[in-house]
Amino acid sequence: MKKSLAALATAGVAAASLLAAAPTASASGCVSTTLTTGLYSPYTVAYKAASGCRDLNLTYAHDNSGQGSEWYEGWYKNSSGAWTEGASGYHYIYDGSYSLGSIVLVSDLTSGRAFGVTSWHESGDTVVITH
Repeated sequence: MKKSLAALATAGVAAASLLAAAPTASASGCVSTTLTTGLYSPYTVAYKAASGCRDLNLTYAHDNSGQGSEWYEGWYKNSSGAWTEGASGYHYIYDGSYSLGSIVLVSDLTSGRAFGVTSWHESGDTVVITH
């Protein structure tokens, strides 16, 4: 009896270790990029990663004015090379971290496409885009 309980306990610890090490399915293969926002146009430009994430997800925001919130919008370069607003428009975001998929700035962006983020009130805010 003691040997079977010890074996079960060891198997449980091993299984828990494997589960803890496995990445979450929603974040599998995603890349995170820190950007500085521009006022009404992108300031820092990044490129959509060839990853399992199809969208530009805002996962962190910090407004540099000290107000604790700001309006943010995703932009990307279209096939003609012109900057284009994301269809979801501006999002009012409080400073902090957000889960993947909760704030999608641009949906279904093609790998390799240039993108950036704009602010409504002032430039220089910090955002993390997971893509």
